[in-house]
Amino acid sequence: MPLDATGRLGVDLPKIRGTYWPHRRNFERLQRSELDWRLLCPGPMVEQPAIGLPRLRVSVDRLPAPLPAFARSLPAPLLLPLFAMKIPEMTIPYADAASVILANVKRGDSMSRHRVGVALPDGMKGKKDVWAAQPRKTG
Repeated sequence: MPLDATGRLGVDLPKIRGTYWPHRRNFERLQRSELDWRLLCPGPMVEQPAIGLPRLRVSVDRLPAPLPAFARSLPAPLLLPLFAMKIPEMTIPYADAASVILANVKRGDSMSRHRVGVALPDGMKGKKDVWAAQPRKTG
């Protein structure tokens, strides 16, 4: 997802690109397709009770938990900690992720051919106890 008005992507940040590079590839493939797609871009997902669709912050083609305006001027290494601070806001239950998609599957709807961001309600933060992704080895 674009992090700010500059169009920089979270997947391009240091320490993130090595693990989440498949997300960029999947998005590029979808863009080239003729499918009526939606790409859900939550943060980490957890086995917790649903918060409920009406309470979630849902965005289209932008980060659902906005960064401060000054972040636009930061180089990627300094932007990384600000982005990392937003991850708990975007840590959502699996059930909520499914609800967002199921509520927006009508062909040609407003989310058609867009990335969809999801975050918890303002002030709420989630936590993921176990992380499975491992960075890709380069070199």
